[in-house]
Amino acid sequence: MRAPQNDTIAIASSPEAVFDAALGVAQNTKNVRVLAVHTGGRKLVLREAPKMSNPKFLNVWVEGEGAQAQLNITVGTDPRTPKALLDGRANGKTLKGFVEKVQAALDGSAPAPSTPVADHYLQKKTEVPWVDPAQDPQIELDGNFVAVMLAR
Repeated sequence: MRAPQNDTIAIASSPEAVFDAALGVAQNTKNVRVLAVHTGGRKLVLREAPKMSNPKFLNVWVEGEGAQAQLNITVGTDPRTPKALLDGRANGKTLKGFVEKVQAALDGSAPAPSTPVADHYLQKKTEVPWVDPAQDPQIELDGNFVAVMLAR
C-alpha cells in the first residue's frame, strides 16, 4: 500500500456488532470489493475503486471484549497505480468516510445490513478458505500481483 493512513476508534458496542456493521458497509457500497473476510478473527480486506482517484486497499480489523470494541482501519493506495500528489489526502478522506458509515450503521441512522459470508480470500477469481486469522491472506489480483497487507 502506498501513502497509508491509519486510525483506531473506540466504540461502545460489541466487537461482533462493529464487525457486522463494517461488513455491511463494505457489502452495500457500490464501488467496494471484498477481497478477504474472516468472521471469527473479525478481519476484512477491501478494495475501493473510486471514480475520481486511484483505487485503494482497506484493511479493517475489530478487537475488543464485551461491550467495548476497537475498530482499526488502514487505507492505502493500490501500488500498481501511478503515484499521485494527493494520495495521502484521498486515503484520509476514504478512511474518515468509512468510519462515518460504520458509526451510522451502528446507531441505525444509515442501516447497512450484512450478508453472512464464508471465511475466504481471493486468488485471482477463486475464493480460497482463510483458515488462520493470525496469518495475512495471500490475495492475488489481476496477473501475478500479490496484495500484502502491511499495517498492524
